[in-house]
Amino acid sequence: MQIHPTALVDPHAKLAEGVTIGPYAVIGPEVEVGKETKIENNVTLKGKTQIGERNYIGSYSTIGFPAQDKACRHDNGRVVIGHDNDIREFVSIHTGTSKEEYLTQIGNHNQIFVYCHFAHDTSLGDHCMLANNTTLGGHVKIGSHVVTGGLSAYHQFTRVGDYAMIGGMSAMYQDVPPYLMCSGSRGKAYGINVIGLKRQGFGNEEVERIQEIYNTYFCSGLIPAKALAAVETLSNGSEIYHRFIDFVKSSKRGLITRG
Repeated sequence: MQIHPTALVDPHAKLAEGVTIGPYAVIGPEVEVGKETKIENNVTLKGKTQIGERNYIGSYSTIGFPAQDKACRHDNGRVVIGHDNDIREFVSIHTGTSKEEYLTQIGNHNQIFVYCHFAHDTSLGDHCMLANNTTLGGHVKIGSHVVTGGLSAYHQFTRVGDYAMIGGMSAMYQDVPPYLMCSGSRGKAYGINVIGLKRQGFGNEEVERIQEIYNTYFCSGLIPAKALAAVETLSNGSEIYHRFIDFVKSSKRGLITRG
């Protein structure tokens, strides 16, 4: 381990081999940090925070602070972060609360740019890229392979499905199904994320199927229940269809509409 002499590391904190801690960082007693994670200067880690291996935590980030919720700010929640994440400067990640499972969670291989905010009880999947100032309200759930634009914001309890892309300066008030490209001050769907899907290895035939899902659900003129039933008739057990179908069926806030 390499710990700068000005860093304040509680003796009860659990630090694995290869951890680097920069100047003036503060590490609390219940913090666990995995192998080869680098923590830059002026980072504060506190509360029940568990950080996996090979993560990078940028300067002035704060992880494990209590929820910004008057009803739950004394809840003894947790933050769990996976492996190989690039968490840049001034990112804030707050603990989970009793309103859910006492857990705020981030997966693996994510890029999280400066000033991103994770409110209490939020979750992020794997291989996502969150641009500067992406702001997640409480209980927001973002899937895997998602890209968010800078200054985008997500209302409490909204969800974003796998492989979606959100434009910069957009606000999401309802759920964003998988595969979509969305934008706007009250976010709407503007087709499917074709370039993103191909970059993630989807072939032309698979992209055509996803386009068929979009056309059937958003462009057919059917009411949502009948549109979803029409998508189900096309599925033939394909994961591509069922990723969309299962997401829509589990929505509680309703879905964004077509722009």
